[in-house]
Amino acid sequence: MALQPDGYLGFATTPSPATRALVEDINIKRKAAYSKEALTNGATVEEMALRSGCRLIAERTVAGEKYQTPSGQWKTRDGSTPELDPRCP
Repeated sequence: MALQPDGYLGFATTPSPATRALVEDINIKRKAAYSKEALTNGATVEEMALRSGCRLIAERTVAGEKYQTPSGQWKTRDGSTPELDPRCP
């Protein structure tokens, strides 16, 4: 599993059924959190998810971890700045 720019987890390779189920559960919880943040901040769920995706990819991924670029390509983080969505704050 890896971070996507939309704030959710995705798969760079085909997951096992158990991993897929775990990620689907995590993503449901993420959407609930983004929905709550959106109500609090007068934003859309998609805006809050994107902000989170930007922050997580930029600040939390480390060298060797996979993340998805805005174009949909999966990359492995190296020592350089990751490729972020142009809408990132």
